[in-house]
Amino acid sequence: MFPNMLSQIFKIRKEERFVTGLFLLCQLLMQAVVIGCYYPRFSVITGNYRKVFLDVFHISGFDPLTYCVVTDWSTAYNVYRHPLLAFFYYPVYLVNRVLMELTGINCAQFLVAAVLLFCSLYAFLLMVRIGRDLIGLSLEEAAVLGFLLFSFAHVLLASLSPDHFMLSLFLLLLVIYTTGRRMQEGRGLTKGQTVVLFLLTAGVSLNNGLKVVLANLFSRGRRFFRPANLLLALLLPAAALWGFSEWEYRTFMADSVHARQVKRTRMMEREKAGMLAAFRDTTQLTDSAARQAAFDRIWRAHRQAQIRRQAGEPQVAHAGKPVSQQKFLNWTDMTTSRSATLVENLFGESLQLHSRNTLGDVMRDRPVIVRYSWAFNYFVEVLLLLLFSAGLWAGRRSRLMWLAFSCFCLDLILHIGLGFGINEVYIMAAHWAYVIPMACGCLLKGLSLKPRRLLYGLLLALTLCLWIYNGGLTVYHLLNF
Repeated sequence: MFPNMLSQIFKIRKEERFVTGLFLLCQLLMQAVVIGCYYPRFSVITGNYRKVFLDVFHISGFDPLTYCVVTDWSTAYNVYRHPLLAFFYYPVYLVNRVLMELTGINCAQFLVAAVLLFCSLYAFLLMVRIGRDLIGLSLEEAAVLGFLLFSFAHVLLASLSPDHFMLSLFLLLLVIYTTGRRMQEGRGLTKGQTVVLFLLTAGVSLNNGLKVVLANLFSRGRRFFRPANLLLALLLPAAALWGFSEWEYRTFMADSVHARQVKRTRMMEREKAGMLAAFRDTTQLTDSAARQAAFDRIWRAHRQAQIRRQAGEPQVAHAGKPVSQQKFLNWTDMTTSRSATLVENLFGESLQLHSRNTLGDVMRDRPVIVRYSWAFNYFVEVLLLLLFSAGLWAGRRSRLMWLAFSCFCLDLILHIGLGFGINEVYIMAAHWAYVIPMACGCLLKGLSLKPRRLLYGLLLALTLCLWIYNGGLTVYHLLNF
């Protein structure tokens, strides 16, 4: 059953060809701009790819690590957050090695763009089919929902950036669509479907594996709590993935992490020894204990000054204060303003770019909180929130809508509650933004003919405005980079 469903998903229906072609054209044009912007530097075969990619690539807070993996394969991602991602890209790396030998240029940009195009195209199609097949909208209405999703600023940017977010969006929408189809048929996700979807989704981004757990819960109901389902479909795959992450760290990362720690320690020891030698050459103190005490004071002041300088750097200054320095908890942030984050970043920057600090990175040059220059942006934000809220009410009896909203709430807890990645929460928009068009779809479905046509017109106008605004700012800043 599952293979048949997948074959139907990847087959583009005849009536979908026009909207699919239009979306693909938009994506090709945007990808061409990104490739053209970075091609002169990224196509050159060099000895230090990682430095070139990390120093030059600059789109919001997205990382170019995929370019590194496809160029010179390694487990460059955090192995606990993205345990299988490097291995998913290994075939692409092999293709690139062959192309590099044949062409004499690094083709990573083109190959990664092909992956992004595939994922964005099918994420768009899945959004359209969720609207059409599961919510019950017309093709025109469902197509607007698909274009609306990709008009959101950091969904559009995710489709252009060599990070994991577009792959995550495709897989999450696959989970929602597959689960919705099963619920529509009066059945829940099977253990096999759950395991496959969990390994794919959590393998790309670990926290998204929890959304597969939610999908299993909503589709199976009380059967979710059966011991066989909990053990075989959820606990064993989770344990296997965690065990794989530990093996991956020990095999590929532990030695390099230890080497970096040793290097830092030795550099500090050499610096201290150099300062001590200089101090002995210039001091007038003759007593050894007094000399040592005086140098210790100088060294402490020097280290404190270094720490203060580091604290002023964006990587530290914008990170906030974590709950603890313990493993995983050191990614939290308890100090960044939640209210400002909700207004300016979560429901702001995620959906509409700011005209100031556009495409800026909080780890380089962007403040954590940036305010819009025009009141119109806040009007659009409020309008989207009103449509979202009304859609949630309209879809309050839909298990599909509750599933999508639960996935969104999970991200709220992680990012706003605990503060994981809160300083650049907008780059995670692809993990949850689909809930807004789904809610709009439920609102459309619940209206009579005339209000439905008016709402369709409003959504169409809003989608066009966001595409022009976000797409225009993106292209302008890339071309003037």
